[in-house]
Amino acid sequence: MYFLGYPRETIPSFDLSKQVEDKNEIVTANAKENPELIPKPNGKSNLVFSILKTGEAKTLEAFVIEGGSVLKLVTVNHSAFYIQHPKGNFLFDTGLGTNVKEQFEVFPLYLKVLMEYKLIETAKSQLTNNGVDPNSIRDVFFSHLHWDHASGLKDFPNAKIHSGKDELNHAKIELGYIPSQYDGENVQWNHLQFSDKPYATYAKSLDWFGDGTAVFVPMKGHSEASVGLFLHTENGEVYFLTGDIVWRKEGFLDLKHKPRGARWIVDYDVLSLGEEISRVHHLLQKNPKLHVIPAHDHDTQEPYGFYPKLIF
Repeated sequence: MYFLGYPRETIPSFDLSKQVEDKNEIVTANAKENPELIPKPNGKSNLVFSILKTGEAKTLEAFVIEGGSVLKLVTVNHSAFYIQHPKGNFLFDTGLGTNVKEQFEVFPLYLKVLMEYKLIETAKSQLTNNGVDPNSIRDVFFSHLHWDHASGLKDFPNAKIHSGKDELNHAKIELGYIPSQYDGENVQWNHLQFSDKPYATYAKSLDWFGDGTAVFVPMKGHSEASVGLFLHTENGEVYFLTGDIVWRKEGFLDLKHKPRGARWIVDYDVLSLGEEISRVHHLLQKNPKLHVIPAHDHDTQEPYGFYPKLIF
């Protein structure tokens, strides 16, 4: 029961007026703007995106969210996201890649059992089968570099690889990293450089296209340098791709962590992670039309449809 998260880990409410200082950031209210509202893009957006489901796993809800049912079976997706914009297309995460079977063999037996997966179709294969040359992908961004996000990194050899600069400081196999996915001299690293320009409640941001349609923000707690991505689409909708801060959207809605046992394995800093969950919860309250999409939440992703379907 303790392993599954009983009693629950307390997550404090997000307090915008309070300064939260750590080694990487100071979060304060922006005196000139309402920092609780997500900024609008500059003019009409021409951005669309798709969810590429590369694999899945079936497990009990109790294994993916604190307080979840031990009787309910849920689907865990391994997804990549394909963003299309007039200034260029890019991937956010790659999901399971061409060599995932060989990569997975480095894990000890207990991780193989806990992280069992079913490969459906790699991002590279899905793009190729829909007329997109994988060599045309010039940028691949990562929410973080755990095995199920970075497995397809080398499937896109012409791409610059963008991640938080501290992501691999303490990368260990027992924490979910597989070196063969990202090692070697041929990987074109381009670590993300966030500016001090606030974006909503985030003190730092990176506006990739310069038009406010695709904005990266640093997210605390799950890995040492996790990254989230805000997308403003053609129809005026706003999406927030949150990686593995939580595995199911209910974590943000109900202020719940992953189960305690899972946190011991995959989460870097539980205190900071709780602050991040609380921040996204607060954003959802202040921006009720915001679409939040965790990387593994099949029940959230499935209604939008999967590639080649476009999300406008």
